Amino acid sequence: MNNPKALKIVIAILAVAFLVSFHFLMRALSDNFAWKQCIELSAPVEGAMFAHLDFHSGKLRLYVISGERSDDKYSGTNDGPFEIWFPQYSASPYPMRYRVEQWVAGYNRSMRYLHEHPGEFLTTTNRRPNTALEPTPTAP
Repeated sequence: MNNPKALKIVIAILAVAFLVSFHFLMRALSDNFAWKQCIELSAPVEGAMFAHLDFHSGKLRLYVISGERSDDKYSGTNDGPFEIWFPQYSASPYPMRYRVEQWVAGYNRSMRYLHEHPGEFLTTTNRRPNTALEPTPTAP
């Protein structure tokens, strides 16, 4: 290329293409970070909530990921007092798989804690004895 004007145009086009592709790369990395952050903050909490519900209804379960499934299934084995269950699980897409893995970790952690500390959690009511909910006596 002996034409410096054409060379400058090609360089400008390549620079713009580089900046646009760099922008899309940064956007993809940002989106990837965002969905992982959302799952890491919400799925373990949801798993813990289900563990509390199961514990209070008398179910002692732990979940183990083992192959793809379309629904939860009892494995037929126990780990001490816990029944071992296989959760609904699909290897793809990756965000769904990651969500289930985080959910299972939160569920199992909470279920083990609830089993080890049953006295800390009331099973029949949310009201604790001797709380401020008692009516206060009024002066005559």
